[in-house]
Amino acid sequence: MARIEEPDGRVLGAGVLLAPDRVLTAAHVVRPGQAYVVHFVGVPGVPGVAATVREDEYVPQQRDTFGDRSGDLALLRLAEPLPAAHTTRLYRLAAPHGPVSMYGFPVGDDGGRWHGATLVAARGRDHQVQLRPETPGELAEIGFSGGGVVDHETDEVIGIVLSVDEGPGSLFSYMSPTETILSHLPQVAAWTDGAEAVDPSLRTGAPGGGDRLDVPFATELASWFRGEGWPVLVTVVPARSDRAWTLSRAVTLADRELRTQRNTSAFGQDPPETVPPAGGHDLALDVRDMTAAQVTDRIAARLGIRGEPRPERLGALRVPLAAVLVGVDRAAEPDALLGLLDRLARQGARLLLVFRGRGDQADRAAASFVERPLGERWARLHRELDHIVDELGPALEDRRDRVLPAPGTRHLLDRADSGVRRTRLLRAWVAHTPEREADPRHADLLFTFEGAAGRRRRRLERAVALLDERLRRRDELLGRVTAEWPLCRERAASEGGDRVEDAYRLYELALSLLRHTPCDVDEAEAAARRFVGFCSGTAPGAEGGR
Repeated sequence: MARIEEPDGRVLGAGVLLAPDRVLTAAHVVRPGQAYVVHFVGVPGVPGVAATVREDEYVPQQRDTFGDRSGDLALLRLAEPLPAAHTTRLYRLAAPHGPVSMYGFPVGDDGGRWHGATLVAARGRDHQVQLRPETPGELAEIGFSGGGVVDHETDEVIGIVLSVDEGPGSLFSYMSPTETILSHLPQVAAWTDGAEAVDPSLRTGAPGGGDRLDVPFATELASWFRGEGWPVLVTVVPARSDRAWTLSRAVTLADRELRTQRNTSAFGQDPPETVPPAGGHDLALDVRDMTAAQVTDRIAARLGIRGEPRPERLGALRVPLAAVLVGVDRAAEPDALLGLLDRLARQGARLLLVFRGRGDQADRAAASFVERPLGERWARLHRELDHIVDELGPALEDRRDRVLPAPGTRHLLDRADSGVRRTRLLRAWVAHTPEREADPRHADLLFTFEGAAGRRRRRLERAVALLDERLRRRDELLGRVTAEWPLCRERAASEGGDRVEDAYRLYELALSLLRHTPCDVDEAEAAARRFVGFCSGTAPGAEGGR
């Protein structure tokens, strides 16, 4: 818990002591060539330590053409080292999620303070992670910049605070996760724990393989790493081939830690559609000779799951796992491994399954993970569209013919009607493009159509339910009026005069309004109340009633 100050005592930000003479912080807190003083609030009796920043340990914040921020990291060198017992270490954690705490120094609190937050999601090309404060008062302030972020599940430091949304009403601050820090400052790896995402044999530059880019395959891989298409991709990549080199290139560039300015520039002449985004996967494993239990252990290590890593725990994450597994057909237990992966796929994981040779195992995996579930989803969409057009649409039309909507709900019914018409057009379009249903690359269309159909179905169900409630109220009023009439007629006849005629006039008006289609339930209810009130003597009648 380092507090970084100018020599005159003005607090600039926070930092993390990684080595006896190194403090990690945000670059916007410090500048090379200037003098600073670092205080360690968790080490009683230690005076402030002078510190400076070198140019080769300073990565200033930059913005690309899309406005995404990157970098903003620096290492302070202490003039006098502290005992190693006071240092901490960074920890690699795939797909950060869940509750965290951060330590910083808000204005007027030089002793520092813990704030709670929840990791929301990564954003931008530098894969910085949004932090949502637990309460509005816990939004990170300037004095938190550079402070450590501690994951509650593992109790590890998984990154540092970088910045805060500017302006009133800000809701988020941002964190640079450990692997993004390592991509900018690789020397920090000496003070980092946690499993690396990519096996050495799958990185660009590993021995063996070709050296030419397979552009169609690279484009397919980049699309998968961007989260496009069907979530499971099954492919065959022979070892020591151009496809193998293309796979290693994609896996390397999609990793937050391995993707650097140097290797990105090396592939700068490649078609842009072949370049995957950083953070496109959580891990890439060479599963040759590995058992299903060993794969489970590796996945659990990347996800920060401690204790016994049961398969069901691997899917209980708010952020789905994205994993590359190479050599599935060379695993020690291919069938058991495919069983584990099937469970993960059903829990929402994105999987890139690489087989080294064509054969029955690859064909069965393609059928099990892609062809069959993709076909089932399209069939379910067809049933959903039919249900909307052939059942819910006519049900809504029937009820609209029988009863008018309540005030303020007409817009909902009109939107539901419009949804039926659009769904009818969508069903016709889908029916005339059946070739898309067998192509996993067009799964995004499926997901879009599923979302639209689901929204329209829910809107229709709500509209039908509202009209059904109106119909039930109409039926209740009709039953009450018809049951009241014989008793009312007897009481009116016993009183003599024009009471029977007045009662009949009110009864006839209420009955006609209740039986009219479409029924205005509010108007009919008012007429029914006048009739019942007249009969009970609690309300005056109309046109001659007392």
